[in-house]
Amino acid sequence: MMKKGILLSILLALVLVISACGESAEEKAAKTPQGKFVQTMKNGMNVPDQSTYTTSFAVNDINVSSTDPSAQTMGILKDIKLSVTTSTDKKANKSEAKFNVTSTNNLLPISMDLDFLVDSKTGNAYIPLKTIVEPDASLLSYLDQATGGMWSKINTDYPDLKNKYLSTEELTSSLTDQPEAKTAVDTKEIEAATKDLNKKAIKLVDTYFTGLEKDRFKEADDGTVSVTIKNADIANLMNQVAKLMDDEKVKADLKVIAESQGSDAVTDFDSTYAEMKSSLTDAAKELKENKTYLINNKLTVKSGKENSLDTLTLQTKIEDKSDASAPESISFTVKTKAEEFVPIEDFPTKDEVISSEELNKIITDVTAKMYGGMDISGTNY
Repeated sequence: MMKKGILLSILLALVLVISACGESAEEKAAKTPQGKFVQTMKNGMNVPDQSTYTTSFAVNDINVSSTDPSAQTMGILKDIKLSVTTSTDKKANKSEAKFNVTSTNNLLPISMDLDFLVDSKTGNAYIPLKTIVEPDASLLSYLDQATGGMWSKINTDYPDLKNKYLSTEELTSSLTDQPEAKTAVDTKEIEAATKDLNKKAIKLVDTYFTGLEKDRFKEADDGTVSVTIKNADIANLMNQVAKLMDDEKVKADLKVIAESQGSDAVTDFDSTYAEMKSSLTDAAKELKENKTYLINNKLTVKSGKENSLDTLTLQTKIEDKSDASAPESISFTVKTKAEEFVPIEDFPTKDEVISSEELNKIITDVTAKMYGGMDISGTNY
């Protein structure tokens, strides 16, 4: 009996060990290229409290007919690079975006920087004027041509301007002669709406990519996982988004966020919302039926620690074959890379923000000098 008991104990122990070492279907799926891709995408949508991402955009190739009037202008796009580095601090309720546009084209050789410091609580954004009044030399040349040399004189006539900030609140007041409409939406309500929408978006991403065939996901030796989606796939995603918009809670959350941007953002919200949904379904239908307009999107992700998003790359090619004798196409790449968190600058003090009165006076003075004393009293300047 003891031998049988020992044997049963050994067998039971083996069963427990094998069970512990075994994987559920869900765990196995998570280790496939598809599972890794989906998890990385989902984790990428759960942005940490403090984060910094750099996103770049570049046109790889353009093919248009040489007889097309826009051919030369379109060609310039290949020499333009756009990047934006965004830092977010959720607990401090602020974010900062640093934009850069650089062109190496001989017709438009410029480099332009523009920064935004955003108060997440109020929605107010602050723009440092230094890069505007003291732009890159190549950009300054174009601005001087457009303003009769006045742009260079702004820094001389208003030396303190480069140390000031322009706020969207004051800008709205300056352009409309009325103070910016304050949001009546509670901050906690906005946070709850944003959190709820993000949760639903993550679920949508999970459902969509999990629903694609497993063998479409390819894992490279460097650990990156990619999948290619085309017209029908994009149309299906658009239809899923339209279906999500049927959810009254989604509509309510979007309305809360729209209201937080000011009263103008919710003018006839219901009609605008219905039009958005209708446009999505119409575009999806057209995308499926159109055989001459082709979209090819290759999505590639690379995970960081604990499947966090390290890099997301979108390589897109759009082809228009409606004219078989002269097909046209454009291809571009968008890449987002997670960076070490870059601390965000403090908000400017009240004295550092240019008032709407100061701004209006400067605009009026500069405009008057540009037009050489012409009577502009009947204009909006």
